[in-house]
Amino acid sequence: MADKKDAVAVIGGGIAGIQAANDLGEMGFHVYLLEKEPSIGGRVARLNRIFPTGESAISILEPKIQALVDNDNIELLTCAEVAELKGTAGDFELTVECKPRYVDEAKCVGCLRCMEVCPVESPDRFNEGLGTRKAIFMYPHAVPSCATIDMDDCIRSDGCDACVRACEYDAIDFTQEKRIRKLKVGTIIVAPGAVAYDPGYENDYGYGLYDNVITTMEFERLTDPEGPTGGDLIRPSDCETPMRVGFINCVGSRDMNRNVYCSGGVCCMENIKNAILLKEAHPEVICYIFYIDIRAPFRSYEELYTRARELGIRFIRGRPAEVTEMDNGNLIVRAEDTLKGMVRNVEVELVVLGIGNVPGEDIPKLSNMLQIPLAEDGMFRELHSRAAPVDSEREGIFIAGAAAGPKDIAIAVAQGSSAAARAASTLLHSHS
Repeated sequence: MADKKDAVAVIGGGIAGIQAANDLGEMGFHVYLLEKEPSIGGRVARLNRIFPTGESAISILEPKIQALVDNDNIELLTCAEVAELKGTAGDFELTVECKPRYVDEAKCVGCLRCMEVCPVESPDRFNEGLGTRKAIFMYPHAVPSCATIDMDDCIRSDGCDACVRACEYDAIDFTQEKRIRKLKVGTIIVAPGAVAYDPGYENDYGYGLYDNVITTMEFERLTDPEGPTGGDLIRPSDCETPMRVGFINCVGSRDMNRNVYCSGGVCCMENIKNAILLKEAHPEVICYIFYIDIRAPFRSYEELYTRARELGIRFIRGRPAEVTEMDNGNLIVRAEDTLKGMVRNVEVELVVLGIGNVPGEDIPKLSNMLQIPLAEDGMFRELHSRAAPVDSEREGIFIAGAAAGPKDIAIAVAQGSSAAARAASTLLHSHS
């Protein structure tokens, strides 16, 4: 175990947590990177391309992950959740529960033969429920490059041992049990991320009722070459390519009945980016973006908005009142066009909901456990939003990424580095 004064625990293996761990590891500190999922990467790993550059998301993420893997100062613990925290700054003790994946990481080579023979299929969470996965699974570009068995789906109790027989490396291990780790650290960085708003709770705009109403995350997976359709955007109802697509901004954000806050302009820009990618790939497709106002505050964002208009993407200012389904599966988006002073009924073949960010279930649990308060939006509250934007109200604990409020990738990365610098400063100060 590393000396407590030279160790940092980073909770959350999304892009902010990865950046923080890399920075601290390069400084020579011992880092425990804790991720509750079987692999790291967070939501960025599920994106196709990012705004405003249009680059592949994995091309941004992979070098950071590789740097992390290559750094001996960083110890990666996946399937790991914090159960308890004791102590004070400079002398924290974390109790971490490491859940079994029932596959030996040291033996698994990621050959996927186990997946090929597994007879069980269930909705694929990585692909937003589009398509299926096996009871034993490994996502694209997963790190660690190791399969995981979901025992809720596995039918081993019924006598199935297909994966055991298929594995040439004897990596399947059903004897694995939950392990408890005690980690001594001087500081903690909390970066569990946020989750996408689920419009299915209230069937927003017919989501969950109409097959052809999807979310931006589902759009990302449908247009990803490694997604369930190989990158071909199709209507879920009939697997046809939609020729008229409506994008609705601010779903789950800027709404007095749900979340009053703006999701940092992320849904505005993601819908614009997706509409541009669709228009560039299929110039014949007609795209509409329904918006309250466009929030494009950072470098190259306004230029992306201008590019969308130049491509002929049609912007209608007004929050839609409703979406209704026609007999042929097409949809009518009813909205007031506040610029023209008229109500419009726009027929489209697919609706994409620009969903905002909301706190995940981990955030209130970590708030109670780590004794760091939440703000009115349910996210972690900074000590001071301007003077100390990554410091929490508890000494020695720092916060980064979307768990401290909605933000795009660039700001999440910057906050990861900022939290790492603050953690390093605290550790060095404790030596003096």
